[in-house]
Amino acid sequence: MTDSHFLERLDQAYLDFNEPLPSSASALVCVLVDHWSDLREEYGYAGLFELRRQIKPLFDRYFDKLVDVLVLSESGMVALVQGADSDGLREASLELFRKLSSADFDVAGDQVAITVSLGFCAFDLRFTDGGQMLTEAVSRTEQLRLQGGNEWLSIVASISAAQASSDHRRMLGLLMQALRNNSIRLVFQTLLSTSGEHTHCFQVLPRLKSADGELIPAARFLPVARSAGLLPTLDRWMLNRVIRLLDERHRHDALRLFVSQSDELLVDGKRREQFSRQVAECGVLADRLVLDFHLADAMAHLKGAESMLALAREHGIGICLSQIDEHSHWSLLSGRLRCDYLRMAPGFVHRLADSDDLEHDLDDLTEKVRAQGTRIIMPMIEDAAAAAQLWGSSIDYLQGNVIQPARESLQLSD
Repeated sequence: MTDSHFLERLDQAYLDFNEPLPSSASALVCVLVDHWSDLREEYGYAGLFELRRQIKPLFDRYFDKLVDVLVLSESGMVALVQGADSDGLREASLELFRKLSSADFDVAGDQVAITVSLGFCAFDLRFTDGGQMLTEAVSRTEQLRLQGGNEWLSIVASISAAQASSDHRRMLGLLMQALRNNSIRLVFQTLLSTSGEHTHCFQVLPRLKSADGELIPAARFLPVARSAGLLPTLDRWMLNRVIRLLDERHRHDALRLFVSQSDELLVDGKRREQFSRQVAECGVLADRLVLDFHLADAMAHLKGAESMLALAREHGIGICLSQIDEHSHWSLLSGRLRCDYLRMAPGFVHRLADSDDLEHDLDDLTEKVRAQGTRIIMPMIEDAAAAAQLWGSSIDYLQGNVIQPARESLQLSD
């Protein structure tokens, strides 16, 4: 098998892994013999080749499927292996490491004990392709050997926030791996009631955690999710997670959570039916869960939006429409798209801070919808003066870093 054939098989295996439900788990296992130059001096290249020949069959013994082996040099090789799951492959690689470290090998009529550096690299969507994964697996194992060797290492993709932000493919890989591993982080930002409401209100926001520990905000990965067609998957993940929080950990708390959604629930009637069953089965979401849709999506799918509003009223679920400003279709907002909450656009908030006339217009704009029971949310409040200015206005909730920065834990104490 040539080097190019190995790379072709690796690339195909990585493409298969990118499928939503891959049929098997895959990994690269890199084995480098430690202190190989000493062995070469003692037994020559013929001895090293004989040692390598005896190591290769062990891959077949410990892994369900050995797809291919690439010989790196006289002292090492990397194998493409597959199995039922990543945990099983990981354990098999540990068993192989123990075997290589304890076995005696027959070389030139003598018995030779060796130590190895073994790198295990499970397929991971944070790698941009199979070639990058191969480079990472081999280079990290080489570093392990340079540090003394005789160790097993689990190799994972390391993508910093800066790398993800500057490379579309890396950001997409980071997102896809987080969805597959159920490792998207949630942060919570307070909506402060200007009327002293006792229910704690939070907007739930997704974050991706990079290798350097930074939490990447949604604004930096949602465009990637949208272009890759992953927004519905992210929506469902977020919604399921929030429902579990309300149903399990915070079942008896006075808590209301706002979660943003794209247009899937407005477009897909079957998805609305599924959501309706989910809410009915849960039974504790009335006046505690609020779905937040972009006004433009609701206007583009009026019939679906009306169906969603009717479904929400049936179950006591709140609906919020966002990106509202003085130019929005206010007759729709008081008619066909009458909802529970309106979240004003950040640009409107900035203009409001600089215009006394706009503050007066805000009262006029919101008077009718507030009389119908719709509550107004003012986001992106970044300074105390703006918060003080809005406190006595026709605003029901204030949100922003000056109120409270987004946090990874829910804090319900007053």
